[in-house]
Amino acid sequence: MTTLPSHPEPAPRPSLPLPRGEGWGEGAFRRPAFTLVELLVVVSIILVLMAMIGSAVSAARGSQRVQATQALIARLDSVIQQHYSSYASRPVPGATSAADRGTRLRLLATHELPDSWATVQNIISGTSTTGVPLTPPQAAYAGLLASSTSAPTDSFADAECLFMIVMMGGVADCLSCDALGTSQMGDTDNDGAFEFLDAWKQPIRYVLWPSALQLPPSSGTPFFSSTQPFTGGTPAAAKGGTMRPLIFSGGPQQPFLGPNISANGADVRAGAITNFDAEAKK
Repeated sequence: MTTLPSHPEPAPRPSLPLPRGEGWGEGAFRRPAFTLVELLVVVSIILVLMAMIGSAVSAARGSQRVQATQALIARLDSVIQQHYSSYASRPVPGATSAADRGTRLRLLATHELPDSWATVQNIISGTSTTGVPLTPPQAAYAGLLASSTSAPTDSFADAECLFMIVMMGGVADCLSCDALGTSQMGDTDNDGAFEFLDAWKQPIRYVLWPSALQLPPSSGTPFFSSTQPFTGGTPAAAKGGTMRPLIFSGGPQQPFLGPNISANGADVRAGAITNFDAEAKK
């Protein structure tokens, strides 16, 4: 029998030394720690992301405040303008001419939609009410002021009169009382007379005859016609037509207007929120 030649077994390969910590035992696959530079980069990225999120949240919150204030002003405007528009068809006993009728209607509007406590005081005393009948709204205002234990101050008088007109027996029974939260009402000057508050907790302001109103603000062009309301005929051309009551907030850029504002609407500045903003943008 033929014997096959034997082959020697291959010699084992030498094992390569593994780097320290990379064997199969303790500490296998351990990675080096983060460097200080890498940690600083991560922290910087986190801070940038937090700033971006904070800006977005702040912008959203500011937008919500603007929308809430616009909604409140729109509700107040619907009550005031509804009553104001009724003067065009109101009978005026004793009027001797169209001009005299317009004068009497403006005086009646002044006393039924007052924007100062001085006007209410005139109702009580009978001053400047000649030719104007005493109507239920006027009687309600006079009774309210006469029964006050302490007379309201002139601070925020326009805003307080707006609240009185809408909520306290004036031209409206009540402005959706259930829909108004306590955050939308307050007594800013602690004189016992309340105001409607905007989303920045400042009184909603009110001007009955805003002859100096400019929209856009500081445009140099009056928003309303120079023709007096209720005079009849064709008024002088103006974007806003004949004059109507103004309701506004200083908005986010001018939240605090001060306790007293001008009686002609000149305090409306850039960033203000008014009941005529949508009309002015047309």
